[in-house]
This record gives sequence, structure tokens and C-alpha cells, in this order.
Amino acid sequence: MKKLLLVLSGVALFANEAANGGTDIIPRTINFLIFVALLWYLVGDKIKRFFAERRESIARKFQEIEEKLKESKAKKEALKAELEEAKKLAEEIIKTAKKEAELVESKIKAQVEEEITLLQKHFEEFKESEIRKTKQEAVKEFMEEILKDIHITSEDAAKLILKAA
Repeated sequence: MKKLLLVLSGVALFANEAANGGTDIIPRTINFLIFVALLWYLVGDKIKRFFAERRESIARKFQEIEEKLKESKAKKEALKAELEEAKKLAEEIIKTAKKEAELVESKIKAQVEEEITLLQKHFEEFKESEIRKTKQEAVKEFMEEILKDIHITSEDAAKLILKAA
């Protein structure tokens, strides 16, 4: 406290010299330095604490951002791995689907071929039966016309045909 009074009295002496016609740059500089020293003495600890806390909060935020960045990178890598697995699974599903489609196609082809063969067989049988029916009808009509002219009953004509055969 005594030092402070000594400094203030020295400032007052310099201020008197400026009033007597000297330059006042030196006293003003000294007054400014004294003002800064007093200000530092009164508020210096608070300013130091403020900047220390500010530095720590910035460091904490930076640390949090780095942690979030690391977490994001880890999640990104995990998602990349999942994506690769999903791609592999999709390829396997596609392969399986193609194989199943080929199997279904071959089964359907086999069934269609069997049905075509069966239809052809039925068609041939139907054709043969229709040919037989048509022949029988033609023979019957022919025989009826012949027998009409001869006046033989159909039973007698049948007996004749059987004897001739």
C-alpha cells in the first residue's frame, strides 16, 4: 500500500511539470502504466481465471468433438461392413432365386411336355376312333343302300359277311 502511495505521488509530480510547460507524454505514459498495473492488480486474477476456464471449456469441447468424430468413424466403418454383408447376402439371394427359377422352369417344361405328349396320344386315339366310326358309318350306309336294293335284312347280311370273311 505504501508503494502505491509513492507511485501516485510521483505521478502527481510529473503532472505538475507538464503544467509548467514541459511535454506531457512521459507523465501520460506513466499514468497509463500505473492504471494498467492497478487494473491488473484488481482484476488480474479474475481475467486469468476467465481465460483459464475459457481455455478448459474450449479443450473440453474439442475433446468432445474428437470423441464424436471417432464414434462417427467407428459407426461409418460398422455401416460399411454391414453394407458389404448386405451386398453379399443380396448376391446369394439373387443366385438362389435364379436357381429356383431354373428349377421351376424345368419342372414346368417337363409338365408341359408330358401334357403335350398326353394330348397327342389322346388326339391319335380320338382320330383313330373317329376314323373307325366314319368307316363304320360309311360301310353301314353302303350296306343299307345295297341291301335296300337286294331286299335282305341286316341280320342276313351280317351272316353273309361273316361267312365271307
